[in-house]
Parts: sequence; C-alpha cells; structure tokens
Amino acid sequence: MNSPSKLILTIALAGGLSTAGLAQEMSSSDDTITQSVKATISQHADLKADAVVVQTRQGVVYLTGKVDTPAEKKDLEALAMQTSGVKKVVNNTTVEKGGS
Repeated sequence: MNSPSKLILTIALAGGLSTAGLAQEMSSSDDTITQSVKATISQHADLKADAVVVQTRQGVVYLTGKVDTPAEKKDLEALAMQTSGVKKVVNNTTVEKGGS
C-alpha cells in the first residue's frame, strides 16, 4: 500500500474510533442523567417513582408510566428538567386517577 493510501486508511480508522468513543461517552452520560432523574424523583414521597420509567437519549429524558394527578405529571417533568445535563423532557406519563 502506498503512503497516501495508508494515510487515508489511518484517518478513516481514527475517525471511526473517535465516533465510537463519542457514542460510548454519550451513552454513559445518558445513563448518569437517567440515574440522577430517578434519584431525584425517589426523594419525593408524593411521587410514585416505581410507577415511572425514565430513559435518556442524547440528553433528552423520556418519562412514561402512570401518575395520579396532572400536578404530579407536571412535577415529574419539572424535576427531570432541573437535572444537570438534561436538554429536554418528553413527558409521556398518563393521568390515571385525579382527572386529565
């Protein structure tokens, strides 16, 4: 293989490794955000942390599950948004008891 081809191959491989490293870093960051949001929610006795699923992708937190009131739904979203690293919150929780 000639030198220009080796250089191109080296650059391509380095770029691929950098992308893989970035993906791993984002995944770790997302995991950290998810754990932080869960911990924050669990500190509030009025919120049923076990009834809410928290997932994070690229800094966007997705909340799913069932809540009792619209106020609880709003509180979950506000708590998640206050967590460091959160870019946006998508609140897909549904109100089960206290009306819509």
